[in-house]
Amino acid sequence: MTTESARRDLTAICTAADSGYILRVVRDGTSEPLAEKDLTHWPDWPAFPVDAAHAAGSELVMLGYMIWPDSITPDSLLGWQPVPDGRGWSARVGTFDQLQDAGI
Repeated sequence: MTTESARRDLTAICTAADSGYILRVVRDGTSEPLAEKDLTHWPDWPAFPVDAAHAAGSELVMLGYMIWPDSITPDSLLGWQPVPDGRGWSARVGTFDQLQDAGI
């Protein structure tokens, strides 16, 4: 396993926009998005129902990322957590290679 594939420092963030959300994948400690998608057809903040969480996961797959299965806990919404003091939701993600190298 390479150092890059062992990293678990990517976060997906769905933040409220003027209409709907913006989905970004960022490396921890940076604000420069590795991937980004406008989700203007989504419900406005604070709505983030289960079907939106599921759809956000599907959008991540289309961008080349997946939510780490161990981040899906009873206190999360399919792996998504509310952003503290923010208007959005976040989830720990990895690339397909990272998850495959982890045996997932």
